[in-house]
Amino acid sequence: MNDSVETKICPFCAEQIKAAARVCPFCQSRQSRWANWWYEYAAVLMGLLLSVLAGVLVEWVVPDGGDAGGRSFAGHRNELAVVGTSLDRTETNRDFWLVGYVTNRGKYPWRVRALEVRFVDSRGSLLDVRHSNVQDPFVVSPLHDHPVRIWLGELAFTNAEVAPQVLVQRATDGDRPLKRD
Repeated sequence: MNDSVETKICPFCAEQIKAAARVCPFCQSRQSRWANWWYEYAAVLMGLLLSVLAGVLVEWVVPDGGDAGGRSFAGHRNELAVVGTSLDRTETNRDFWLVGYVTNRGKYPWRVRALEVRFVDSRGSLLDVRHSNVQDPFVVSPLHDHPVRIWLGELAFTNAEVAPQVLVQRATDGDRPLKRD
């Protein structure tokens, strides 16, 4: 080889090649500056792609992330209370219904979509938890009550001193038009 020819090391196969070479004669990789951008920036691109994917997944999984641009219920959860609850049962079957009122103490209307019912005994021990979707979502206006009757199904409590504790689990902006899930 001529000693006056400048050389460099191929970044892919570590062989010594001519500095002006466009393709490595050993590994056939392109030697231009922009040909190797994928190898240099692959981690950054994959990180961005995973971040976008994670954001979409969180938006899909989180139940109260807003409803098509409406207010998020997460910061207003304590404004809705379920009061005056009792368990109602028909004589002909063993199905139970939860009866009560949803009270809105906030300044925004909320469309109630799901309730969480916790059953506790007289000592305060948790016996069961039910998550019940509201069949026909309803809007509770600010500073108003709305009656609620939710089917809970069959319950197998032997203790008569079971008390339901009810929370609004999922609600959306009541000013937005109704969208079915």
